[in-house]
Amino acid sequence: MKFTKNVEDVIANFRGLPRTVSAAARRDPTPLDNILAVLQEKYKLEKPSPERTLVENWEKIFGPSMCERCHPVRIKDEHTLVVSVTNQTLRSELQFMKRSILKKIQKLEHCEDINELVIRS
Repeated sequence: MKFTKNVEDVIANFRGLPRTVSAAARRDPTPLDNILAVLQEKYKLEKPSPERTLVENWEKIFGPSMCERCHPVRIKDEHTLVVSVTNQTLRSELQFMKRSILKKIQKLEHCEDINELVIRS
């Protein structure tokens, strides 16, 4: 029967044997600076993005009354913004405003490629 490392360590402790030491436990830890650099490169955290621009300008796009009742979910296929709303009534209201909302979004920096808006309740 195969046990996890933690279970093997408990059994070894109970029997008075030394704990198992894996190869990963013996090597030096990776400096946090290196991990952060890899994450910044992988997720492009330093570069401006449409997601960041949308979040920063959400109230400007939807106004103070609606911005708290709808939230961006994701940008699908780099051209479609998916928005989640709190109820069906708000969804219907935003469907009528879709064209004007898209124009506001397309005027934002880094959001020019967004040409479709999907509203989900």
